[in-house]
Amino acid sequence: MPTVSVIIHTYNNEKFIAETIESVLGQTYKHFEIIVVDDGSVDSTRNELEPYMEKIKYHYKENGGIANAKNAGIRLSEAEFIAFLDHDDLWDPDKLKLQMECFNENPQVGLVYAKYTSFRDGKELRTKPEKGFSGWIFKELLSKSFIQTSTVVVKRECLNDVGPYDESFSLGDEYDMFLRIAKKFQCGFVDQGLTRYRVHDTNASKDDFLFDNENLGVYKKVYNNFTDLDGVEKKILRKRIARYSLKVAEGLHSQGRLEESKRYQKEARNYLPFYRRFTSSKIFKT
Repeated sequence: MPTVSVIIHTYNNEKFIAETIESVLGQTYKHFEIIVVDDGSVDSTRNELEPYMEKIKYHYKENGGIANAKNAGIRLSEAEFIAFLDHDDLWDPDKLKLQMECFNENPQVGLVYAKYTSFRDGKELRTKPEKGFSGWIFKELLSKSFIQTSTVVVKRECLNDVGPYDESFSLGDEYDMFLRIAKKFQCGFVDQGLTRYRVHDTNASKDDFLFDNENLGVYKKVYNNFTDLDGVEKKILRKRIARYSLKVAEGLHSQGRLEESKRYQKEARNYLPFYRRFTSSKIFKT
């Protein structure tokens, strides 16, 4: 039985999917299975995968979104560890090897992530995060989302404990999942760029308004549903909710949705009274 299930969700990715698969097949750590969940592609993605069908588990489903596809992959997986790889990203050959070594050296951790290097058209851009954290990292992760999905390997027992990806999110499902894991389990960090994050014109995270709205939803979910938050964690969350409420308010205002914008401005003031002075001086011209 494989040690790691590598879950790749894909949708209309005929251009990059083969290169992504090749980066997994080239791993120096060989105890893995590859599960490709095709989330209803209507291009030639399946044709591009044909040469790999004997090396992967291929599952085609109706389009249901990224979180739905990842949950389907988890249900199909068989290994003790699960890794996630976005369909346009690439892995360094030693990625799984170094992360499994981290698990072996730190049996208390439930998730291991690493640095990643963004690139566009073959040119490297930057490596992030500049500083990683290990151990109990929930507070740090609340303050800033620094775990990139394609760098993650997680123990199956962690996913069994915290539950599936929240399919009500279209982008925030990953941040939500990592926060749930970090609250209950220690995390490990490999201080090397083990993943290459491809930047291109169709990256979902380029939609700033959607990104801000999804982050706001994650913070409000944690604030309202986590029953064991301490004072510092609540303070961090109130600041984050206030900040992203304002960002969403600005986005709504720019779209001419003035009444909705006012509601989000009010929400910012309710979560953090300090923002009363800030938002009252902020000019939303009508």
